[in-house]
Amino acid sequence: MRYELALLLKPLSNEDIKEKIFPKIEETIKKLGGKLSKTDFVGKRLLAYEIDDNKEGYYIFSRVELTNANAVKFQESLKASKEVLRYYF
Repeated sequence: MRYELALLLKPLSNEDIKEKIFPKIEETIKKLGGKLSKTDFVGKRLLAYEIDDNKEGYYIFSRVELTNANAVKFQESLKASKEVLRYYF
């Protein structure tokens, strides 16, 4: 199945997001037998309301291919991540 992934991460620096946090998410997808295609690093934006005392968030949009069973496992990993403020999958 193909999914659209929208991530809202804690407002860290661009280097931290691209070199430390997003590679972990990519690795999780690959371990689950999925593929990532077309990823857009939108960047930091002000939030309409605070989430966990954060006034800003870092947005990433991507397309993901996973089986239904592995999609559930992937969502569980996103919930467990401390860097992820919100996600839409």
